[in-house]
Amino acid sequence: MKSKSEEEKIDISNIRDSFNLVLMGDSSVGKTSILERYCNNFFKREQYSRKTIEIYKKIINFSDNLYQLKFWDPPGFMDNCNNSEINMFHNCDGIIYVCSYDNAASLTHINTWYQFLTQYIDLSTKEMILLINKSDLKEEKVITEEQIDKKSKDLQLEYYEISAKTGDNISKGIKSIITKLIERCNDRSRGSNNDNINENEKGGCNLF
Repeated sequence: MKSKSEEEKIDISNIRDSFNLVLMGDSSVGKTSILERYCNNFFKREQYSRKTIEIYKKIINFSDNLYQLKFWDPPGFMDNCNNSEINMFHNCDGIIYVCSYDNAASLTHINTWYQFLTQYIDLSTKEMILLINKSDLKEEKVITEEQIDKKSKDLQLEYYEISAKTGDNISKGIKSIITKLIERCNDRSRGSNNDNINENEKGGCNLF
């Protein structure tokens, strides 16, 4: 992880693209802990329920290019969305679904979150992955590999078993969705160039 002084040396004018990612999942599955680990290399136990959205940011170097990531961490319940929350979904580029090995219902509820989002956005326009947190647990696991495989196939979600506590596989999982987003942007840029669209008139991939 870069120190604060190293982060301050980053010239933001060199950032090539920016991406918005929303984490969706039940309370206590570890969404905030995952972001604390990924963005700050810190393990934070989640011991309370939030009623507000938290935002995390991180600048990464990917294939010698800088990208800014913005993570939206909504509470684990959303009944009636307000306009800002609806805009959050519309403006996101990717969805990261999260469940945890010690909570069987959290895997079942991925379908609920999936259907919830279809009220507001076309999910076919978003990149999505599934993270199964707390892979470090032993006897406390109540979700099986078969259940995970079935959920992954049913919703066509690539999945990663991760641990916010140890940091295992978090970077790998997030890298996978960022890779897809970058590829999508590159494909869009190539298509724009083929159509002879003036570079100054393109929408580009700076999405926030």
